[in-house]
Amino acid sequence: MGNLIARAKSMLLVRHAFFASLALNLEYIETEETETMATDGKAIYYNPAWVATLELIEIMSVIAHEVLHVAFCHHLRRNGRDQARWNKACDYAINWILVASGVFRLPEGGLFDEQYKGMTAEQIYNKMPPENEEDDPSAGSDPLVGEVWDATNDEGEPLTESEKASEEMKAQATVSEAMDAEKQVGLGEVDAAVKEALDVNKIDEVAWYEQLAQWATQYITSRSSFNTPDRRLLHTGHILPAATREPKFNLLIAWDTSGSLTEEITGMVKAHISNIVQALNPSSVEIIYCDTRVRGVDSFTRCAGSGPWEMEVEMQKVQPLGGGGTRFDPVFRHIEDNDMEVDCLVYFTDGIGQVNVTEPDYPVLWATTQTTPDFSAGEFGDSVTIK
Repeated sequence: MGNLIARAKSMLLVRHAFFASLALNLEYIETEETETMATDGKAIYYNPAWVATLELIEIMSVIAHEVLHVAFCHHLRRNGRDQARWNKACDYAINWILVASGVFRLPEGGLFDEQYKGMTAEQIYNKMPPENEEDDPSAGSDPLVGEVWDATNDEGEPLTESEKASEEMKAQATVSEAMDAEKQVGLGEVDAAVKEALDVNKIDEVAWYEQLAQWATQYITSRSSFNTPDRRLLHTGHILPAATREPKFNLLIAWDTSGSLTEEITGMVKAHISNIVQALNPSSVEIIYCDTRVRGVDSFTRCAGSGPWEMEVEMQKVQPLGGGGTRFDPVFRHIEDNDMEVDCLVYFTDGIGQVNVTEPDYPVLWATTQTTPDFSAGEFGDSVTIK
């Protein structure tokens, strides 16, 4: 049965580079735990008896179907919703793309409804009528529905919000790489549909990491030279340049912890910090938590030659403190008062507040979570908007 899967992947490689690139990133596992096909973001699981009933073009199409689940992070987004209803909503969200392409042919019974075109799985889930109502397109039939299994960690436990954020960033990098692969062979109609769906699902290319790469190269090349992006690190969700020798610099990260520190925002920032450290590979990292005053500092040091950072593990231990108003000057005073050695500062903030700080003698990058017109960081430093 594995031969049929391999042949279908080969057919996909010839017909559509975008889907093929995504498909080649996944493992393929025979199982009877699904009646058809399923994915958890790491692998595609298939029932060999069911696959044997399909034509080769249908197998190729179902593989493309599964990789879109991964590209849209459906395995990370259920968040307690009813599993069966979520599976249907996810299928409606992606099958229109395959139907519109003219390249694929889904097996009989695949869910498709024109009214759901261009909608996210969450929007479809809320709009779908209750099961078995007359308005339910699948009522009274035996629809073919794939399965989207919730992602888990290596121990089989549900992912934390921080781990989900990191996985979403990995998906962004993989999708970006797949789009690049498609550009090598030209763009077709299906790509317009894919791009529309990616935009709707907010799976954007990691443009802010490109800006960070340029910033890092500008200010850190005196300590470490850089090559083209390290492809081994693409899975972490960034496209930063790879260092050609051991860099020796101190990275300072300031975290604006004002306002409501939701688990979602905390997880997102933790994932960004982890990826920055993994990419820039500093000799030391210090994280300052600040709202109207400095609330705490976490320090991390890696000895030369001790191997790569395991920042994802370290970030699980971090508990940011704050929740009050916003002031930026306490961070800069803390640096000066404690005579801290800083080679560069990345400041994570929602961008709401006035800086009112004299420009320091080290480079500053303001990483804002939203575009805020009245943010006055333009007085010094560089700024990027992150997702």
